[in-house]
Amino acid sequence: MLYDPALAAIATATNDALIEHVWNYDTLAGDPITDIAAALAEAAAEFIAVSDELGRALTTVADTCRRHLATVADHATVYPHTLPADITGLHQLLEAYGQRRETLITLYRLWRRHRPTSRDLRRHHLLVRPYDPTHGIATLAADETGLAWFVIADPVAATAYGLTGPGGMVGTIWSSRDGWQATAFTDPAHRNTPRACQLPPAATEDAACRALLRWWALQQTPDGSGRTPADLSPDELAALTA
Repeated sequence: MLYDPALAAIATATNDALIEHVWNYDTLAGDPITDIAAALAEAAAEFIAVSDELGRALTTVADTCRRHLATVADHATVYPHTLPADITGLHQLLEAYGQRRETLITLYRLWRRHRPTSRDLRRHHLLVRPYDPTHGIATLAADETGLAWFVIADPVAATAYGLTGPGGMVGTIWSSRDGWQATAFTDPAHRNTPRACQLPPAATEDAACRALLRWWALQQTPDGSGRTPADLSPDELAALTA
């Protein structure tokens, strides 16, 4: 699991990108949301526990099946096993997993009606690929003008897009009449210098973030190193913002 199972489930179901259990801040708030937040915290803990148990059960069954395959293929015999009992237990765990997940998402949506995902209006998080946590999370921090966002990629996003290193600053994005504009740089000091590269506008802010990640991935390849957006073909430019 790339992220905490509860956070991954919420991202997949709602497209909210969270880096922590933000509802925990409300469990002692003393207002009507406290009870919802406390129930959500308990549901998240139960979902994480059943996710871990299900992962172990799936691993056990997979290992047993591989041993079966080897003995059947190599020796035409059956490996001693407890597979029927394991599968029965697995079925029960899958049912529990589904129930816990439904409870988690229901309580999260109820809590979310009353609270934002970020306590800081100048900073929020975005799934790089909507509803898909496997592509990582970008942190968007407002710049000094309040009109543009610095984009910081997390390690999952860096890995997903083939970047070396643990992630970090990849540029800025801002909304223009042509769409979401992105400028690529890894050091804010380079923002208004020739070392920054303006990329084609994208339709959405997540697409602009993907363009920044793809740009830096291209720069790390032998064929892409040193190229500028002006050196790219129309198809390569379109692929950046896909």
